[in-house]
Order: sequence, then structure tokens, then C-alpha cells
Amino acid sequence: MEEEALRLGCRNAHLDTYSFEARPFYGKNGYEVFATLDDFPPGHQKHFLRKRLGTEIR
Repeated sequence: MEEEALRLGCRNAHLDTYSFEARPFYGKNGYEVFATLDDFPPGHQKHFLRKRLGTEIR
């Protein structure tokens, strides 16, 4: 999907996930947290992540 986004001229991607979902997966794939909502939902966090596309060393 990222390759297609680059082909279409996109240079950045962003997404959100919860602490009980896929944050480690996205971190391993180059995404970084830029904001977090604590206790949303109660007892958890909502994370907002971003990645600059096309900067990976291949």
C-alpha cells in the first residue's frame, strides 16, 4: 500500500491505534508516535502515528 501511495505522489502516512491493538507492529514498520490520548478508553491509550514515505533504505 505504501508503494502505491508513493506512486500516486503521497509522501506521508498517518494512522491511529489503541494500546491494546497494533502499536508495536506499526513501530516495527517505521511509524512513530506523535500524540497520545491517555485513559481513552479508560485504562488504555489512543496513539497517533506518522511515517514519512520513501525514506527507507532498501
